Amino acid sequence: MAAAGNGQKPGGALADRGIPRSVLDSAGLAPRQAIALWQENMSFFYDVRLRNGGDDRFHVHAEAFDFGEIALSSYRCVAQNFDRSRARIGRDGLDQITVQLCLRGSHGRRDGGLDEKACPGDLIVSDLAQAQSTGTSGIDSLNLTMPRRLLAPLLKAPDEHNLRVIPGNAPLTALLRGHLLGLYQAAPAMSGRDAEAVTRPTLELAAAAINSTVAEENAISVQLALSGEIRRHIDRHISGRDLAAETIAALFGISTRKLYYLFEPHGGLSRYIQEERLRRCRAELVDPGRRHEAIGEIAGRYGFVHRKSFVRAFRRAFDMTPREMRALAAEGRGLNRGHGANYSLWHWIRELR
Repeated sequence: MAAAGNGQKPGGALADRGIPRSVLDSAGLAPRQAIALWQENMSFFYDVRLRNGGDDRFHVHAEAFDFGEIALSSYRCVAQNFDRSRARIGRDGLDQITVQLCLRGSHGRRDGGLDEKACPGDLIVSDLAQAQSTGTSGIDSLNLTMPRRLLAPLLKAPDEHNLRVIPGNAPLTALLRGHLLGLYQAAPAMSGRDAEAVTRPTLELAAAAINSTVAEENAISVQLALSGEIRRHIDRHISGRDLAAETIAALFGISTRKLYYLFEPHGGLSRYIQEERLRRCRAELVDPGRRHEAIGEIAGRYGFVHRKSFVRAFRRAFDMTPREMRALAAEGRGLNRGHGANYSLWHWIRELR
C-alpha cells in the first residue's frame, strides 16, 4: 500500500509550496486485506459492498489533491454498491457536493434506468447531505468535491441535483471535463498560490455545467438573478422574524404573486424558508462548539417556538429527531478517523466546510 501527503493546507507561508497530495493503493496486499482497507476508508462516507464477486481480484488506487477549499480525487476500482443513509448523514454532518467525471465504466442509481447512469464522459452529482443508493461497474473516475457554502450560491436550484446525470455531449460538460483532466495533470507541479487562483474558476465552471441541466422555463437570466438576490437576502436574515412574503416583495419591488412564482422551483417560499432554517438548526446541532446549548435554544433562534412542531418538521426533513441527530453527530466525532498519512485523503474531504 502506497501513501503520500504532507497534510498541510496551502496559504500564507505555504503558498509557494506544492499542494498536499495523498495516495491510497492496495498493491501488495492480499485481496481480503485490500477490501478491508477500502471499506474502512470509505466508511467515513458510505457503506460499501462489492458486486459480482470481485473479492479475488480486488485492487483499488485512489489519489487526491487538496486545493484548500476544494479537493480533486481519482478512484480506480471494481464494481461495488454505495449507500449513504439518513443515519450516516446525521452522524457525520457532511455538507459537500461532489461532481464525478466517469472515465471508465458506469455509476448511477441502483433502481434507475440507463438514463440515470453516468457512462464515460458523463458527470454525476452527489450531494452528501442527501441519501443515496448507487452502484458502479468497474470504474475509473475523477471527483471534484466542493463545500455547499461555496457552490450553492452559484446554482439555480442547489438542493435538486443529487444523483443527477449530466450528459457528456453537453458543451459545458465538455469544458468542465477538459478543465478537470488538465487540473489533475497539472496538480503535482502547482503551488499553493496556483491552487488559490484556480479555485473560483473551477467552482464557476462546475456550477455552469450543473446549471445547464435545469429546465428551460427556469433559466431566464433576469428571473434567476432576482431569485438569487432574494435567496441571499433570506439566507442573511434567516434568524430574523420578519421574512413575510409581503415584506420581501416590497423590499425587491415586486408583487407577492411574482415572489411566489420565483420560488415555485424550490417548493414555495414558505418551504424554502423553513428548510433553510432547519438546515441551520441541523448544522448547529452537530457543531461540537455548540453542544452545551439546549436544543430548544437553537430551535428558537431560527423561529421554532413550539417544541413539538419543530421536532415534527425536523423529523420530516432528516428522518430523525433533533436529539437523535445530536447523538449521532457525537458518536461520529468519536470514531477512529484513519491511520497515518492515509488519513489525509479522507480528512481533506471531511474538512471542506
